[in-house]
Amino acid sequence: MKYPVVIRQSPFVLISRIARMELILVIFLVSVSFFTNYEEFYRGSAVAGIIRYDIFLALAASLIQLLITFLIFVSWHNEEFRVRESEIVHRKGFFFNRENSFFLRDVEKVEYKRSGFEFMFNYGTIVLTIKDREKPFKIKSIENAEVYRNVIKTTIENDDRQASVRNRRVVTAVELILEGEGKKLEFKQTFRWDTKKKITSKDLEKAVLKTVTAFLNGDGGHLIIGVTDNGKIYGLDEDINSLVRKDRDGFENHFNQMLKQMIGAEFRQYVDLTFEQIEGRQICLIYVSPSPKPVYLRQNGDEEFFIRTGNTTSPLKVSEVNSYIESHWAK
Repeated sequence: MKYPVVIRQSPFVLISRIARMELILVIFLVSVSFFTNYEEFYRGSAVAGIIRYDIFLALAASLIQLLITFLIFVSWHNEEFRVRESEIVHRKGFFFNRENSFFLRDVEKVEYKRSGFEFMFNYGTIVLTIKDREKPFKIKSIENAEVYRNVIKTTIENDDRQASVRNRRVVTAVELILEGEGKKLEFKQTFRWDTKKKITSKDLEKAVLKTVTAFLNGDGGHLIIGVTDNGKIYGLDEDINSLVRKDRDGFENHFNQMLKQMIGAEFRQYVDLTFEQIEGRQICLIYVSPSPKPVYLRQNGDEEFFIRTGNTTSPLKVSEVNSYIESHWAK
């Protein structure tokens, strides 16, 4: 899903606001007429000698109505709700937009409701119950309200899942290194830089993606790049400096490209990257979730199937793959 998702209120909101404001204005003018004589005001003005009183009233009413309609239209046109990965931003204002936002993690309930008028015009209202707020937050009278309700719910679920992964990773990054390699944990000193030959290596990239494939085909696991086999922090500087874009985004972009080529873009959703600083050096911590279906590593037209056996990554023979698939994904 591409963010931000922009939600705008329907023309029904514009019409109801104009009608409501005009009703308030009528009540105000009628109330003022008990204390002020409009005709006397007219005769004391400079326009009395130019236009008749009835025309003056018609012009004044038209100008006031035009001004009200213009201001309400600008306000309605500028108002929008932006659903981002971790928050909802409410933008509004006449000529200078003001923004209010709240985090999705604070949303306790998402509802979809329709009034009688909304039902007639196929509109709906999204009602959000937010922690520590007395009144619910409403996105009123929008088209496809049920669709947007589901978008918000899905975004909240994604944010909760990512927050869970992030929190787990922050707590366990150093602990994983101290724990040492195992069936669900592997260290790689570099992603692509051969520290002995001082050149980039496709074999090293393949070794990393072999491990990712094995975790996908198993019960998941962690892969840490920038840490030696004996748990010493090596860092990512040499990997990053070997790229065209020499920063963390360049590193992640290259990883994504290699994963797409050798494993497949559809499996990227099960692989989560983060970068952390330990002992003044950057490392890349990759969390791999189990894949719901078999994953093959592709290179030069060949396909290989890898699994974890103990603390190593092992290929399976063609004769072994089918039995593993049947036993593993039948669980």
